[in-house]
Amino acid sequence: MKLTKMVLLLLSTIVALAVAGCAQPQAQSGSVSDSGEGNASAKPNNEPFNLVFFTARNGNYADEGNFQNEIGQFIKEKFPNVTVEHIHRAKGQDYPDLLASGKNPDIILESSMNVQPFIIDNGFQTDLAPLMKKHNFDVTRIDPSLIDQLKNSGDGKLYGLPFNLSSIIGFYNKDIFDKFGFPYPKDGVTWDDVYDLAKKMTRDDGGTQYNGLLVHYGLMFKYNQLSLPFLDTKSDKAIIATDAWRRMLENFKRFYDIPGMPYTNKVDDFPLGKTAIAVHVAEKMIGWPQVNPALNWDAMAAPTFKEAPKTGFQPNTYALFVTSVSKHKDEAFDIIAYLLSDEVQMKLSRKGLVTPLTSKQIQQAFAQDQAELKGKNVQAVFYNKYPAALPLRAPGLAYLDLSGETGKALDNVMKNKADINTALRQAEEESNQLLAEKKAQSHAK
Repeated sequence: MKLTKMVLLLLSTIVALAVAGCAQPQAQSGSVSDSGEGNASAKPNNEPFNLVFFTARNGNYADEGNFQNEIGQFIKEKFPNVTVEHIHRAKGQDYPDLLASGKNPDIILESSMNVQPFIIDNGFQTDLAPLMKKHNFDVTRIDPSLIDQLKNSGDGKLYGLPFNLSSIIGFYNKDIFDKFGFPYPKDGVTWDDVYDLAKKMTRDDGGTQYNGLLVHYGLMFKYNQLSLPFLDTKSDKAIIATDAWRRMLENFKRFYDIPGMPYTNKVDDFPLGKTAIAVHVAEKMIGWPQVNPALNWDAMAAPTFKEAPKTGFQPNTYALFVTSVSKHKDEAFDIIAYLLSDEVQMKLSRKGLVTPLTSKQIQQAFAQDQAELKGKNVQAVFYNKYPAALPLRAPGLAYLDLSGETGKALDNVMKNKADINTALRQAEEESNQLLAEKKAQSHAK
């Protein structure tokens, strides 16, 4: 009996060791990334959890239906264990409110121009380099100028990934061109070409005033095609009183000097049918025909400067950021990566969202599901290349969005008859005062 018990004990020990030995390799394989590089990779979290998604930008997402149509539905389908709590920026739901309430967002959608003032200054930045490596994310699928834009608007690190863009293009009223007997403008026109047309088409005809051009000069300056910065890269100084900015203002002033041309930013008057050409964001391809269904229009690539051919405006890039306060960074990154997949981007492109991906196939599918845009030159969105990103500034410098100061300078010229150089110099002096006040406030904290 004793011998039998000893044999059974020995056999049970051998079996236990054998089972443990078989289980060990399985545990090791779970800690190796799919790339085979041996990097630690977290196991997929299939447990239910809540994810806070804060859309700080794009007023389109104030409508919950739009958020679900363009973002929420894709997360729900791919990640059924995730319950998304969507918060859109509004009164009582802004960055300070989130920080004060402890409502920690996992993902933030923010403009790439706002990395410093909203992502970094609120402490939400997470360097995505380790996450991209860990999750084998191929960032080369994204237009590199958009990546540079995100890096250079912060401190040089990549804290977000482009999701979609607001691009600036041209629009023209075919009825007005037909009325006055001019050929329609085509992709590749320059500002000089548009100026020649505007001079001919700004006229009073039978008591009706027609305008050659409408632009929002604030957008023209903020997202300018020549990558002119507002801030010095090495000091807390503005750089507005320059020859380059003078030439930029001169380009637009000449349009307003045309007799009969109104000095206005009211580009959304284009659907009224009295303007030959307008330059505005591509979203107006859907918005303006809704205002005036009878509008006989088409699109063209944005006019370019002859010294920068085929160079469009800097896009207003809406990027997705994994936050430093998220307890689900890996899962949040997986969600962002999926929203940037070819599968999702193709569906969004067909809806009329401008993709950040370089895929020609996805670009060519742009707006194909928008029946009202059939026959329109929607590919004008991709005709021009994006300009170089604004330069990266040295760390520790004060930041202010000074893009409005150049608009004030043009106001000074057009309304007060100020000399352009004088107006720019005054704008630069005022900007430097604002920067000094901002720096003093930062030091006082």
